Amino acid sequence: MPVERKPGPAEGGRPRRVRREEVRRRLLDVAYGVFAERGYEGASLERVAEAAGFSKGAVYSNFANKDELFYELIAARIDERAEAVRKAAARTAARTAAARTAGPPKSSARGKGPGTAEPGGAEALARLAGLELRGMGSADPAWQTLFIEFWLRCARNEGLRAKLAEKRRAMRAKIAALVEKEASALGVPLDGDAALDLATIVLALSNGLGIEGIMDPEAVRPELFGEVLARLVAPSASPGAGGGTRTS
Repeated sequence: MPVERKPGPAEGGRPRRVRREEVRRRLLDVAYGVFAERGYEGASLERVAEAAGFSKGAVYSNFANKDELFYELIAARIDERAEAVRKAAARTAARTAAARTAGPPKSSARGKGPGTAEPGGAEALARLAGLELRGMGSADPAWQTLFIEFWLRCARNEGLRAKLAEKRRAMRAKIAALVEKEASALGVPLDGDAALDLATIVLALSNGLGIEGIMDPEAVRPELFGEVLARLVAPSASPGAGGGTRTS
């Protein structure tokens, strides 16, 4: 159902009729800025409506309450990050295909049998995915704080926790499918359960490093996430692999 948007100072006259999809999209775009600036507790649906140029009724016709609006914001950001991983995987796959077409370098032409992984292929994918996700976090520092706020609300609200868990499962499944597909293309055997475990680790690392970055930005290098992922997918290439026990 179309709604009326409040006319701005330069508009005057009758309010413009706006399609429901446009209203919802506009509210989500503006709400993120309001929540980022004021935090969950400080933000209000009235302020979101005012910032978007709509009536409060327009907000309630799209979202039942502030929790639902906040959940939709978080869900949208989760989808964006899953898409970022997919694009990173696609770029790495394209580079791998181009390298195969060009033929292996002379120095690596020997000793490669059928099913052998491309040198650095899995590591390159892990590094690129880590850099992509970390870059998105650095470009949007408010995201991690908002996610922590919502996580705390979910910890105390069974309904919200179930909704977020479902969204996270879908994201893990997407990441796992990408990991399994790219691993197969690179000649690395990886079953579905292992891919899901790796996807869980990716999300846990992303959140953990994000929290550390809030406390001490200098402690989290842009490349760190990708480096850790690369060591997970290619442990034999890790510094000191197969060596003695590390002591602290």
